[in-house]
Amino acid sequence: MVSKAHFPSPASRRRGAEPVEGTALLALRTLSAAELRRVSQALATEGIRDLHATRIVLTPDDARSVSRGESVRIAATILPHKHADPATAHNADIALAEALEAARARGAALKDELLADPEMLSTAGLAERLGMSEEGIRLKRKRREILGLEFAKRGIRYPAWQIVADRQLLPALPRLFAVLGDDPWRLFRFLRQHHSELGGQRALEALKGGRVEAVLAAAENVTTGAFA
Repeated sequence: MVSKAHFPSPASRRRGAEPVEGTALLALRTLSAAELRRVSQALATEGIRDLHATRIVLTPDDARSVSRGESVRIAATILPHKHADPATAHNADIALAEALEAARARGAALKDELLADPEMLSTAGLAERLGMSEEGIRLKRKRREILGLEFAKRGIRYPAWQIVADRQLLPALPRLFAVLGDDPWRLFRFLRQHHSELGGQRALEALKGGRVEAVLAAAENVTTGAFA
């Protein structure tokens, strides 16, 4: 939550001078020392070095007014800023590194599993099923008419489920790429996921059922952050 705040100094109160206006970023919960450190680092990364994370104490009524976004004068107690304990910060960094490594391991395991799936076709295998040349497959992939997933050192693999009746391909793939971006793995995940906008159906099933516009709308929701 971002809020403007007035900070009258004791001297200005005595002289009746105008208070100093500033900006406060408010979180209505107590942040840990490690969280405060990350907030300061994130602001500094964006070139904002004159905002400093610290703790404040509000009365319950003032906290409710702030949470409602009301324009009110409040009294706040500013607590001394406590730097993150080095040991705590180190442990947090280790935990983050371990979480990232675990995520990478899960991603690698998924790719290994997909590579072992006989329905993940090579360029030659897809060309045979569609009755066309390998060069034709590569051109269709370049035009985003075919979904091809790149595996490091193992080349491109094509999910066989994108072939529908009469050797046709899933409809609207170029339009979906235009909405979701050029990352084939993102489109792959989108197609395999269930979406509330599609009545709980996977986007892949909805496309095969002819619900092209509904699938495109669900993809738009993904890009705007409405996806759940």
